[in-house]
Amino acid sequence: MTLLSLLHVEASYGGGRVLNGVSLRLAAGEVVALMGRNGMGKTTTVRAIMGLAPWMRGQIMFAGRDIGQSAPHRIARAGIGLVPEGRHVFANLTVRENLIATARAGRGWSLERVLELLPQLGARYGAMARTLSGGEQQMLAIGRALLTNPSLLILDEATEGLSPKLRDEIYACLAAVRQSGMAVLLIDKHVAALSRLADRTIILEKGRVTWEGTAAELPSDATALSALGL
Repeated sequence: MTLLSLLHVEASYGGGRVLNGVSLRLAAGEVVALMGRNGMGKTTTVRAIMGLAPWMRGQIMFAGRDIGQSAPHRIARAGIGLVPEGRHVFANLTVRENLIATARAGRGWSLERVLELLPQLGARYGAMARTLSGGEQQMLAIGRALLTNPSLLILDEATEGLSPKLRDEIYACLAAVRQSGMAVLLIDKHVAALSRLADRTIILEKGRVTWEGTAAELPSDATALSALGL
């Protein structure tokens, strides 16, 4: 079943048009990697989905509903959880307060389950978010999004600026999320790791989808990847 679909979406950011007719789909329970060089429209695609693009045309459907003109808070409540680029945790709240601030009841993710998945947060439960390392803040942002009990989790640059060890911990966390049956749209730059995690990869170039396929179909050599815009 198709959970999310974009059809001929155009959108602007920073005063100029960034998306030039993006069409893509994501099925329930599927993990899709959205890739491309910087400035190709990945984050603007996320902003369009979440109702944060200042100007948009086209159709965005989620769980059978047209959300293209919906307010961001209504889109979130419809079942889309976002881990934004830059994390954006509440710096002056504790880890616990960050987690419960946006929690919604659901059968999937409870506070106890999130702490089991991310034990680092339990160890820093009473600490102010501003005192956490970058990796810990990223885990806090993921935990906070999971506690909204979404049907779709979107992660924008989930491992940017993290060490290889912390990147591996984030990917292990996302593998567990995948096992739970949640759909995931993941923006990241690490091709090898994403090819192991994602069911499909979609590549954007100049605001358009230029390639789509499975991990097995994604070329492994640098020359071919460069030709795809990576």
